[in-house]
Order: sequence, then structure tokens, then C-alpha cells
Amino acid sequence: MAAAAKPDLAPLTVSQVMAQARAAVEAKLQTVWVVGEVTGFTRASSGHWYFTLKEDKVLLKAAMFRGFNLRAKFDPKNGMEVLARGKLTVYAERSECQLVVEEIQPKGMGAAELGLRQLKEKLLQKGYFSPHRKRALPKPPRRVALVASPTGAAVRDMIEVFAQRWPFTELVLKPSRVQGEGAATEVAHAIKLLNWLHGTGALKLDAIVLGRGGGSAEDLWAFNEEVVADAIFNSQVPVVSAVGHETDVTVADLVADQRAETPTAAVVALTPDRRELLEWLTDARERMGDALARRLKFARQRLDQLAARPALRKPMQRVRDLEQRLDDTAERLRRAVAQRIARATQELEAVSARLESLSPLQVLARGYSLTHTLDGALVRDPSGLRPGDVLLTRVADGTVRSLVTETASARAGSANNIERPAE
Repeated sequence: MAAAAKPDLAPLTVSQVMAQARAAVEAKLQTVWVVGEVTGFTRASSGHWYFTLKEDKVLLKAAMFRGFNLRAKFDPKNGMEVLARGKLTVYAERSECQLVVEEIQPKGMGAAELGLRQLKEKLLQKGYFSPHRKRALPKPPRRVALVASPTGAAVRDMIEVFAQRWPFTELVLKPSRVQGEGAATEVAHAIKLLNWLHGTGALKLDAIVLGRGGGSAEDLWAFNEEVVADAIFNSQVPVVSAVGHETDVTVADLVADQRAETPTAAVVALTPDRRELLEWLTDARERMGDALARRLKFARQRLDQLAARPALRKPMQRVRDLEQRLDDTAERLRRAVAQRIARATQELEAVSARLESLSPLQVLARGYSLTHTLDGALVRDPSGLRPGDVLLTRVADGTVRSLVTETASARAGSANNIERPAE
């Protein structure tokens, strides 16, 4: 058998091959723009993004690390066509060519516009724009915090209008950048700090005004950031968003308790007009004076009517009339009682006379008598008696005691023999 030919070059390990391939790719294609459709998008717990860029059946793995994707103005979605700028490399562990993305943009739409749409949709789902959570503004407020640039025209306008309309409100200025890199973070921090001071009681507030003048979409972008929306949503103090002009509507405007077209309009929404209030007070004073005059006139007429009554002109006359009526009533009552007693006496005497005429004693006085036994039984028939019975006979002037010796019935014609008992 023939001997194997020796290689002209020393063999490489797989790792060495992949390292050389990586060096060659990175040297040849340092920075490239790639267009493709996003598929398999995942967000790792570390914050890194991993996805695949697809064109027909050709696939390119891509990774966008956290330091870069934090600057992205939108979140990639599966099926979205994007432009990705980055560096090609070789991921040795999977033997794959990979694009390390540093910047990403949606194809056909600006990244900022797409990101704003996505943020609005997200906040809408979370209830940030619900009208039911928006609070009424206190009017007039005692203390208001202004979050604005200390050198901008907006804060000067608000202070001037407050002084004209309602100078009694205490104003607290929390300086903050309102545009540029980091402005959103400063605005959110200002809102959180003011809420903390309000919650501790160190600085009680009735409202917070976010104010800045108009500008381009880029100038107002700080008020389209999610960090500002979160701070407004979680604020214990009602927030008025006065950002830009009438045609500019930011995320802060949608989340705030009230949106004002301009910083000046925010002051108008918070305060009454002092001059209008003075006019109203003057008119109210006149109306109150007229009403009091009418009430006083009516009261005087009523007092005159009461003073004309006899009871008030001669107050004791009524008392004397009542006393005399009471005396007359007492006399009539006395006579009526006397007449009643006399009539009752006469009736009693008549009844007594009738009773007297019917009294058994009257019958006895005419010669009659009543005989009864010792036990009180009235003797009507001698047949009920026996010889030896003792009888008591009642006559007009006393009682006769007798002893029965013999009885006889009147129907038999026999005489009664009654012996008088021995004394």
C-alpha cells in the first residue's frame, strides 16, 4: 500500500480556523449597512437583543448589545424590515457569521416616529391616557411648582401672567433642561423630587407645570420619553403639561392631568383673572346691598305692623282682660256647683222619704209585728214550729220572747196556744 502524502502546511485546529476566519471578515468588512427582515427576535435577561436578518432564504444572525439598544428609538418586531449598521464577525462557538449591530432604523419610516408610535401604544395599553385617572386642578392654587429652563422665555411668561392674574400664588421653580441629551431624565427627576417634598410635607404643592416654548420635533423629544411619562403617571400632585404650541402634542401632554397649548395657557387654566374676580366681587357687593336694603325695608314694615297691634301698645290690657274672664268663669263655676249640690240634696231627701215610707218599722208602728226563731228564720206558717221552740217577736218599741206550747193552722180553724215563758 502506498504511503499517505504529507501536507505541505501544518494542520490547524478548528479554533484556529475560526479565529482566522473572524480576523479576515472583520478586516474586510469593518462597518456595513444591512437591510433585511427581522425574525426570531428575543430580548435576553441581560438586556441584549438577538435576532436574524432574512432575505428570501438567506439568513444572517445579528446581536445588538445593551449599550447600543438603549439608544434605539424603537423596538424591532418580527416581520419588520430594518436597516442595521454594524460590524461583521464570526461567532466561533456556533461557527456562524454574525452582525454586531450598533445602530438600527426601520426601513421606510423614521426610527423616532416608529418609536413614538410604539410608546403611545404601550402607554395606552397600560392606561396612562385614561381620562378617568385625570384629576381636577385646584383653583386658585396656593403653591405651584414650575419645571422649566431657568433662562427660557416660557418661565418668564408664566411668572408674568401669574403676577397679572393671581399674584397670591407662591411659585417654586425647579430648573431643568427641556431639550437635548439627558433632558428627559432631568425632567423626570424634577417631578419625582417635587413629589417627594410634597409627600414629606416639606413643600406642599397644588400643581406642577411642565413648561417650555415651541420648537422642532427634536427639540420637544424629551417630553416623548417613557421616563417622563412614568414620572407624570406616578405623580401625587396634579401635572399640567405646557409644552410647545397648539399643534404639538407630546406624550407628556397625553399623560398629564391637563394639557395646555402654551405655558401662558397653563397659568390661565390654573388661576382666576384677578380683574375679572374684582369685577365680579363689585357686582356681587351691589347685588348684596340691594338685597339687604329690600330685607331691611320689609323688616321695618313688619315691625310697624306689629307695633300697631293693641297687644304691643297696651301689653297689660290683654292680661287684665284674661284675669277678668278668669274671675267670671270662676263665679259661674261656683254658682253651677252650688246649684248642683242643692239639686242633689233635694233628690236625696226625696229618696230618703220614699225609703222611710217603705221601712218595716213604719209597718210595726201601725200595730203589726214580726216573729222569727232564734236562728233568724221568719215565721210565716205555724206548721214549722214545735212545742218548746223559743220565738222572738218584733214590735214597734221592742222585742217579745215567747215559748211555743201548741200550734194550730189557721186553715184547720184551731186557735194558737202560746204560753209566755217563765220570767
